[in-house]
Amino acid sequence: MKVVPYDPKYKRDFVEMNRAWISEMFAMEPEDVRELEEIEPAIKRGGNIFFALDEEDRVMACCMIAPRADGDWEIMKFAAKGMYTGTGAGTACLRACVDYARGRGVEKIIIVSDRKCVQAVHLYRKLGFTEIPVDKEKFPFERADIAFEQIFERNLEGERRK
Repeated sequence: MKVVPYDPKYKRDFVEMNRAWISEMFAMEPEDVRELEEIEPAIKRGGNIFFALDEEDRVMACCMIAPRADGDWEIMKFAAKGMYTGTGAGTACLRACVDYARGRGVEKIIIVSDRKCVQAVHLYRKLGFTEIPVDKEKFPFERADIAFEQIFERNLEGERRK
């Protein structure tokens, strides 16, 4: 397995994987549609999507991080193909997003989720995210019932660290 940054050739996989899991567990909401239609603008604002690929370059999992209009950085979409659940592909993509944000000097990352996404919630905690109150105005998803953040501290040289 390898993890690679966004390439337009993986856009369809990204959209289809996210639509599939959302539709399977919940329902697509207007904010989902907006985020999936605005991938390139998010990339142009400094965001990125990381893909875990198998030996034949098939997408196993993906995770998107992007700056929000309010200045916060968010893990906006995160999905794995069912057959790859439990392989570490999703974890690798999420770690790539965290490392990307840290490398860009981002102060904190936020994530909104649903408690029904038990594996994802466990992973967020495992990677050092802490639970925060859900701001329904900021996160207009019906399914949003849990939120997390990870704050990076500055060391003496001004670099961010966990």
